[in-house]
Amino acid sequence: MKLFVRLLFFIGVLLLAINAVGLFKSLRNPDLASEKTPYKNDLTISYAEAKKNWDRKPDESEKDYALRTTMLVNHAMAHYWKDEGIRKYNIRVPIWENYILYFASMVKPEKYRKYEFRDFKKAIERGVGICSQPSIALKGLLNANGIKADLWDIAGHVVVCTTFDDGTGWILDPDYGKYVPHNIKAIEANPELVRESYKDQNNIYASHVTKHRGTDDIVNIYEKEGNHIYYMNSSFENFSYISIWIIPFLFMLPYLLILYKRK
Repeated sequence: MKLFVRLLFFIGVLLLAINAVGLFKSLRNPDLASEKTPYKNDLTISYAEAKKNWDRKPDESEKDYALRTTMLVNHAMAHYWKDEGIRKYNIRVPIWENYILYFASMVKPEKYRKYEFRDFKKAIERGVGICSQPSIALKGLLNANGIKADLWDIAGHVVVCTTFDDGTGWILDPDYGKYVPHNIKAIEANPELVRESYKDQNNIYASHVTKHRGTDDIVNIYEKEGNHIYYMNSSFENFSYISIWIIPFLFMLPYLLILYKRK
């Protein structure tokens, strides 16, 4: 029994040590800036610069802030989600960041092996993702600064739908770095409303990309059929980041109680 209690104590100390290591490590790999991605000048803002500028300024309007942060997320995150980068770019949450999410990737690899952060700070810090991850990050930024925003799946392409205090709504696309000054209902009724916003779609791609969505393709995917809210449950992630600190102390508690009783 004493050996078991000591083993639990050792595990608790080990988990605390793992957490402590994570406090001094960044999710962003510096090599990401030179990674080959489908977009021109894909990553131009560092995490430190993004963090410095992601809060809403005192006199900044909702719409100005929405436009600014759409481009901030676009330039701070690389369009990358390849299997070969799972470890290199921490697409699978590393053990030192969150050992619960790390072990979850072994239990449910289809869900956690390539993990999208719900926390916009973590998502931008890591700096990688395809359309849904930057959209999740942008939604988090907007919500944290008092702007109503939801995620929408537009035929497989995820964007952010905002509703401003004046009653108007916009579509924000941080993956492509675009915005459409109309709400989703108006766009679904008339997809041509997005054409002007995506008119230079061909110009965002790097020279090595041969197949991609052009302006006509983007207009077509905004048709109503198949479009729906992109559901994102953040409860487990929030729970895990609290639990990684509680669990070690629970493991250590029996041994600490024995020591206390001896004294």
